[in-house]
Amino acid sequence: MNRSLQTPVPAIAARLRRLLPVKRVKDQRNPALSPDTLMHVGARKTAETSLHVVDYNPGEIRELTTTSIEECREFESRDTPTWIRVTGLHEVDRISTLLEQYGIHPLVQADILNTRQLPKADSFDEYLFVVLKLIAPHPDNDRFLVENFSLVLVDHLVITFQESPTPVFDPVLTRLRAGTNRLRQSGCDYLAWAILDAVVDHYLLVLDRFENEVEEFDELVLEHADTVEPAAIHTLKKQIYHLHRLIRPARDVAAKLARSEYGLIKRKTQIYFLDLYDHVLHAAHITELLRESVTTVRDFHLSAVNNRMNETMKVLTCFATIFLPLTFIAGIYGMNFRHMPELDLPWAYPALWALFLLLALAGMAFFRRKRWL
Repeated sequence: MNRSLQTPVPAIAARLRRLLPVKRVKDQRNPALSPDTLMHVGARKTAETSLHVVDYNPGEIRELTTTSIEECREFESRDTPTWIRVTGLHEVDRISTLLEQYGIHPLVQADILNTRQLPKADSFDEYLFVVLKLIAPHPDNDRFLVENFSLVLVDHLVITFQESPTPVFDPVLTRLRAGTNRLRQSGCDYLAWAILDAVVDHYLLVLDRFENEVEEFDELVLEHADTVEPAAIHTLKKQIYHLHRLIRPARDVAAKLARSEYGLIKRKTQIYFLDLYDHVLHAAHITELLRESVTTVRDFHLSAVNNRMNETMKVLTCFATIFLPLTFIAGIYGMNFRHMPELDLPWAYPALWALFLLLALAGMAFFRRKRWL
């Protein structure tokens, strides 16, 4: 049995609404502000800003979870690679204090705090700044969160900023704790690649879910077009277009990182950023194919509904044509003239019924021969 016959259409529409909620965040930043004015733009998604610090070398790993910038600064070592994970962007002063300690420009700080910042990669004298959209599983349900993700790469340090706790980077942390892989043996540029690669891998995970949904809708429209609600197809189309707008700019970011123009990315690590670019290119290609596929499904659904309506109208027209001569004859003998010779004949009534049946059968036979019925 086909999968489309096993899943009710309302259940598919409800599942689509759970996949990727598309919500616009009100831009709270007033126009014409000074570039030095730092302001969090977006929804508050955590109770407080927390920091998880991971300091490691080939033989040892140290971790600290805190809300204190001072503790973070004291724990972090400049002799070994360090990863500082900042979760929650609403506490502007604390985030600014952290970034100022590493000489991050105020404009970069403003981009980190703005959750509507478009993906980009900027290189400065002492650090590299990357912004991507993070699509992550929701920790409490089966939805996907769409958030802003920022990464700052310094010589010995990687600082990441995310709006809420997500399991996206748990595999990277697990690899760091294992201590028997390349991640513990390499520097911060390799760690930055591993973090960005985790973001891109989740793009492919989400797109795989949408590919299954498009295939399921394709089967449903092919077999049961009249049971598919146009609103469900519109929801799928809207979410795929939203995904395309999120993932497409990441292609340019990955292309910049893949070029050997950033001094903080060592040549031996450059090949991994080339691989990252291939993954992003693959994800962007899938979004293009999904856009074409969902448009095809929508057009096919409209065509199938129109064809079914045309079939219905054709049947109704055939029956109306069959009854047209019968109505004409009945109208003639329904006129109130005094002298109508047929009315006095005893066989006139059954003869008229016979004529009705003969005309109706002849009309149906003609339409069946033409394959209109």
